[in-house]
Amino acid sequence: MTGHYDTVQRLRSKPSRRIIGLMSGTSADGVTAALTEIAGTGATAAVRLLAHGTYPYPDEVSRRLFSLFTPGASTVKDVCEMNFVVGECFADAALRLLSEHGLGVSEVDAVGSHGQTVWHQPNAEPVAGVCAASTLQIGEPAVISSRTGLPVVADFRKADMAAGGQGAPLTPYLDYVLHRHPASSRVLQNIGGIANLTYIPASAAPGDVVAFDTGPGNMIIDAVAKHYTGGSRDVDGSLARMGVVHRRSQAPLLQFGAAEDHRQGGLR
Repeated sequence: MTGHYDTVQRLRSKPSRRIIGLMSGTSADGVTAALTEIAGTGATAAVRLLAHGTYPYPDEVSRRLFSLFTPGASTVKDVCEMNFVVGECFADAALRLLSEHGLGVSEVDAVGSHGQTVWHQPNAEPVAGVCAASTLQIGEPAVISSRTGLPVVADFRKADMAAGGQGAPLTPYLDYVLHRHPASSRVLQNIGGIANLTYIPASAAPGDVVAFDTGPGNMIIDAVAKHYTGGSRDVDGSLARMGVVHRRSQAPLLQFGAAEDHRQGGLR
């Protein structure tokens, strides 16, 4: 434990840190890796993107992941095995990103890994006499650390769930760090597997930020794209660009935005 504490203290004392972020979303089509440089800490931190890439899962890995998403279609053995397999995929993505950009592991301070969500139940339900919410992300951090030789920070969702949250505490906090404004209120919409919204009032303190899920996002988009293309995604947005704006639906949304902009004194 002393070694881990010393590592954290050393990273905290540096004026800036290079961190590789890793995650895979509901589409389960690959691992996205981003190398960032973060200067400072907390609400005054500055983030700079240095490099990024997405690395597809092997077909068999993707197939087995989708079986984990379906209750009754997999076993505890499957979950255990895929936890380590996905860890290998995550480690490989980090190392490939560095190799592609001519960088070495020694030039990175740590890895932050979200993992691959296989089950997310934010609303508490009665289970074995206990009312509990739950979430599970796989992609064993110990494997990532062993393969890269870097300290790994992971398991971001569970503490927020235990405290009654929706399990995505980092998104609204990062939105606050990067997008708060002294005079304008801002709304940010993230279209993930389940889409979520962050509302940041003008001159907001961290406790003023409001964030919540807004309903299915990429879960539906992926299914529609797969149905109409015979593949798994809308390559380069070619299918989406064929769409036409439904003006009757758009008009009231624009009117609401204009009214709210006036009420807030400049909603951006």
